[in-house]
Amino acid sequence: MKFIGKIWTTILNIGVTETTYEKDAKFIRLTNALAIIVGIWLFSIIPSLLPYYPSSQYIIYNSIFFPAIWLFVLYFNHRGWYTFAKLFFSYTAMVCVVFNSLQAGRESDNHLFLLLISIMAFYTFPPKQLKYISRVSLSALILFIAVEVYLTNKGPIIQAPPEFFQLGRLITLVALCILVYIVTLYNYKTLHKAQDLLEIEHQKSESLLLNILPPTIANRLKSKNEIIADKTNEATILFADIVDFTVVSQTMEPEKIVSLLNDIFSEFDTIIKNHNLEKIKTIGDAYMVASGIPESRADHCEAVALCALDMLTSIKKGITDDSKNFKIRIGIHTGPVVAGVIGKSKFIYDLWGDSVNTASRMESHGAEGKIHVSKDVFEKLKNKFKFEEKREIPVKGKGIMETYFLVQKI
Repeated sequence: MKFIGKIWTTILNIGVTETTYEKDAKFIRLTNALAIIVGIWLFSIIPSLLPYYPSSQYIIYNSIFFPAIWLFVLYFNHRGWYTFAKLFFSYTAMVCVVFNSLQAGRESDNHLFLLLISIMAFYTFPPKQLKYISRVSLSALILFIAVEVYLTNKGPIIQAPPEFFQLGRLITLVALCILVYIVTLYNYKTLHKAQDLLEIEHQKSESLLLNILPPTIANRLKSKNEIIADKTNEATILFADIVDFTVVSQTMEPEKIVSLLNDIFSEFDTIIKNHNLEKIKTIGDAYMVASGIPESRADHCEAVALCALDMLTSIKKGITDDSKNFKIRIGIHTGPVVAGVIGKSKFIYDLWGDSVNTASRMESHGAEGKIHVSKDVFEKLKNKFKFEEKREIPVKGKGIMETYFLVQKI
């Protein structure tokens, strides 16, 4: 059975290439399947016609000729002539039905297959080929009406007892039911498969969007076409920079540089996730984190401080063998910020304001292996964390500032 299934799958996929979109491939497979199934069915009725030979000879010839020429449908699809393959099968099937209907007469109901061909056009052609759908469907309907009118006053060409025509009618109805079931089942399965694939892609897009933007911002961006800009008076910003990374990286291979940064920043991603903070962006070998934005929280400053301590610990332990010799500087400031999404493509959630600049200055004026914080951070955390003695230093663009090195949690 597995062998037969493999052969059947191979036949169905004739004409389907690696570059064929799934939405187009399903129509190719259905055309291949119908050409084979209808051909086998037509060939299989020959034994029931032999007892009435030579009266039934033309239907027998039909049952050999048309299944044979429908093999060309597979060839046409193989050559990439997809539309021609569908048209060839549809119109030759009409000719076959009309010929058999005239031979077997109205009592066989063979011309009902023309109604099925009319319906099949909507299943075998993609929606973009509406003109072909209309032509095939209307042609089949016109032929059905014409054959019905013609056979009203004409008897069958085949000379056979009534039982033969009753059997023919039964075979026709059974075949119609089977074909309708097969086509409906196939389209049902392909439709739900397409819906499943669409849902998977939707989830991937959602996941990608949430990797770029905070969840609340992503939801606002999807629901409303508006500028997203927020301001908060209570947020804490952290900058972490790998000391002398630019100098060291000049002697490294590009793959090694990217791999090393990925290892370090991936570890930082895990740390900020554990503290429920918001990663804003990476800038070269610098890493920016915020808390209290876009969602406010009372412990935003404390959470960032704990995150900074964990970052230092992870670097000291060595995230990888290659990162053991690296050290980082960390700067933290707390205060008001403006946040929003900028850009129409490759957009980013970013922060602006003096607090951001101050946090950056805390990092650049800090020391390797230490967490440099502003006086505002010290005032918020002095009862929960241990600090080194205060220092007063000149800060570019800020003048003399009172700053501290955060050491550990009390």
